[in-house]
Amino acid sequence: MDNLTHTLTGVALAQSGLSRASRGASIALVLASNIPDVDMLFGLQGTASYLQHHRDLSHSVVGAPLLALGLALGFRLALRGSRFVGLFVAALAGVAGHVLMDLWTSYGTRVLSPFDRTFYAWDLVFIVDPVFLAILAATILIARRPALGARAATVGLGLMLSYVGGRAVLHAQAQGEAVARVPGGHVQRVAALPSPLDPFRWTVLADTGPDYWTGEVRLGDGVSPLTRRRKLAETATVTRVRAESEVATIFLTFSRFPWLEVEETADGTAVTWRDLRFERPGRDSFVTRVVVGRDGRIRSQAFRF
Repeated sequence: MDNLTHTLTGVALAQSGLSRASRGASIALVLASNIPDVDMLFGLQGTASYLQHHRDLSHSVVGAPLLALGLALGFRLALRGSRFVGLFVAALAGVAGHVLMDLWTSYGTRVLSPFDRTFYAWDLVFIVDPVFLAILAATILIARRPALGARAATVGLGLMLSYVGGRAVLHAQAQGEAVARVPGGHVQRVAALPSPLDPFRWTVLADTGPDYWTGEVRLGDGVSPLTRRRKLAETATVTRVRAESEVATIFLTFSRFPWLEVEETADGTAVTWRDLRFERPGRDSFVTRVVVGRDGRIRSQAFRF
């Protein structure tokens, strides 16, 4: 999720009682709730590098605890009177919350890296969820009252988890409706992607092999048909791009629903993949384009968000 949500979650966790774990635990929690995103620095090497490394090792069951350990050690050395165990518990709670919340979104997280490089995404909440933020903000404000404090923060955190749990139920219903609307029902993979505001509205993608079926499910609002989108057959040029283009390999490892387009241009053959999860009208989002010259060599390759 977005870093404001991660930061406020760290504050709420501190208010729930974890701030008492050690001197400096509150600050450690807030930093730990954001530190997995240190992998954003790979963006300095380009968008493809960012796509390859973001939400990888720093967001995994191996890397995230190591980040918490390093953060706790740093605070213990810097703060006289602090307790390492308390700092580590606080930092571990922060990084664990960050990874869990990123799993809720549609982007994907390599939580099992380096053992499994699969991007896992639960598609439960939008990356910036206004309702979730509102609950967080109210929790933090109420918990500032001395008479309420930790109890209010604990209740607020429980409400946030209940909200996500409710969205999980609606997500399962949306997926079920999507499968039911695909003619023949032979679905290999299906996704129901959340709306930022309406928990009953889901964008659905179903892969039947030769076709994608796309559309929208509005729970409790009748049935609307999905749109059939026939996949383009791969040519020898596309196969070569898959094998030789580093950028295309990175993108296709990330994308769950890649849409292929091939165009002949003055420079050669342009091979483009779009991730249908992030398709927006009038805007190119999550697109990889590779141009192959007349001599069969790759002339250019690029990825853009």
